[in-house]
Amino acid sequence: MSRSLLEVTRGRIRLLRQLTVARRWLVVGMLTAYTVEALLPAINAWVTGHLVTVIGDDPDGSRLRMAILLLGSCMFAINVTSALRAVITGVVIRRIDGWTRQRVRQLARTPEQIGHLESETFQDDARRAADPGKGVGRTRSVGTAAVGQVTLLFKFLGAVAAAVVVATFSVPLAVALLTVSVFVRARVRRQWIALVAVKDAQAHNERRLGYLTRLTVGQEAKEVKLFGLAHWVTRRRQALAYHAAAPTWRALWRVLRHQKLTIFLLAGSAGLALWIPASAVLDGRIDAGRMVTMIVAGWAVLAIGFLGFEAFDIEYGLGAVSALDRLMLRHGHATVSDRLPPPATPVAPQGVPEVRFEHVHFAYRDGRPVLDDLCLTLSAGERVALVGPNGVGKTTLIKLLAGLYQPTAGRITVDGHDLRDLDLADWRRSLATVFQDFLRYPASIADNVALAAPEAVADRAGVEQALQAAGADFVGRLPEGLDTSLWRAGSEGTELSGGEWQRIAIARALFAVRNGRRILVLDEPTAHLDVRAETAFYQHVVSSVSTATVVLISHRLSTVRSADRIVLLRAGRIAEQGSHDELMATDGEYRRMFLLQGSRFTDTPAAQPQSVGRH
Repeated sequence: MSRSLLEVTRGRIRLLRQLTVARRWLVVGMLTAYTVEALLPAINAWVTGHLVTVIGDDPDGSRLRMAILLLGSCMFAINVTSALRAVITGVVIRRIDGWTRQRVRQLARTPEQIGHLESETFQDDARRAADPGKGVGRTRSVGTAAVGQVTLLFKFLGAVAAAVVVATFSVPLAVALLTVSVFVRARVRRQWIALVAVKDAQAHNERRLGYLTRLTVGQEAKEVKLFGLAHWVTRRRQALAYHAAAPTWRALWRVLRHQKLTIFLLAGSAGLALWIPASAVLDGRIDAGRMVTMIVAGWAVLAIGFLGFEAFDIEYGLGAVSALDRLMLRHGHATVSDRLPPPATPVAPQGVPEVRFEHVHFAYRDGRPVLDDLCLTLSAGERVALVGPNGVGKTTLIKLLAGLYQPTAGRITVDGHDLRDLDLADWRRSLATVFQDFLRYPASIADNVALAAPEAVADRAGVEQALQAAGADFVGRLPEGLDTSLWRAGSEGTELSGGEWQRIAIARALFAVRNGRRILVLDEPTAHLDVRAETAFYQHVVSSVSTATVVLISHRLSTVRSADRIVLLRAGRIAEQGSHDELMATDGEYRRMFLLQGSRFTDTPAAQPQSVGRH
């Protein structure tokens, strides 16, 4: 047995194993329906021939009436069984596909870090395994492939049953018809596999097509409309669609051009299936009824030679299974913890911890270094501001603190414990974070705040206090108050401004601090607020947090003046640090940046330092 045949066999067995995901009674019902459907063509051939036989040999008509009743029952059974089988297989497909998508989601969320989610390889395989798109007119899912494999097996069973009927008249004819049909099917399948592989190779382009489609219907539509980009987006999408489809259509044309032998073999076999029984009737060896039985059964045998949709389902689905296998190979080890008891690792400290970044290096997948030998201490209860130009690693540092990434080199310690040795889920329950691109949950205002501490989701008094502390006074003016829906796509949802959403996000972080989070991270928390609201936020909100360390990221240096320590990052390292007064007393980069920003609000240019010092 060749290697390719072994791989095909293993793949088909893997598809059949997917059926175990569905309920047993569904699988039994599906197999029963398939069995009946496979045997009915052979029975129909015999009943049809019997009807022809009794037409001229039934004086009282009783046998004819019985034959007609049998034929009608057979046709009724074919239609009912086909409809029932379609319903059951649809349910089985949905269960298998649902399990597959659930597995992909588990593989996406189980690893402690998020680096894999930013991998193009992971995105392509996740999209392929979860079947978000279509093949050449066919769904490319694991469930469809598994059911397609069952369909193929029972098609072969039906062909064999029909061949047995033909063999009662001529064994050589039955063997010839079955052999040619199987050969033709195998040949056509090999030709079409190339088409499937070409289509699978377009996963990246399909993701790009999905993005261009969303530009016209998602949140981006406002800018597309405003800037008159609809024509540009349409042309880009059309060009990409042609580019993605061109290899498929070229492969399709190559397949169609190589069908001469297939057509010849099937036409010759069909001729034999008609000519040999007809010759036997003319020679007087069989009657007309027997001839009809042989012809109908012969055509049932030849039906296996026609490549049905199940062949595409199988090949497309094998691609989905392979994608899931690749995901499991790279990330499946992370799910072992779901089946084993948790390891005996230190838990996060209960008090406000001291966090140290010890010679931390970090680079993204493209190799671009972000942090380079960073040494930083966050003392318990300290208010630390991180400043610096874009791209110096401020947000990356926060993601490392949260354990979303691991340092390329060096380590992060929490009260002396290496962060990698801690229970990360427990450690993250010590953090409250407002990212610059914070989430806007399609839920009520109360849930948008309380989801920062799910264990206290019922604490509505705490939610109200957090909203009040964040200055979200507008909530009291809404008709439904805390229960106001913020689901923008819903007809009953309420639309908030950017500043109102930012106050919701701030309240979310304050609610988390109220419920035991000991490190509060604020990444550009006032980007959507006006100057007066921003000043009030730092004077009242930040200063009121007395039970947690506060890490503040901001490009507006006037708002971080009250921080205990300001850390200026440059090229992935600490360039300067100290209080505002200490840094302004030096002739450094922080002072120049502060004066430059201040000059925007005065009529005089920024003071030019006498010398350019670097610290």
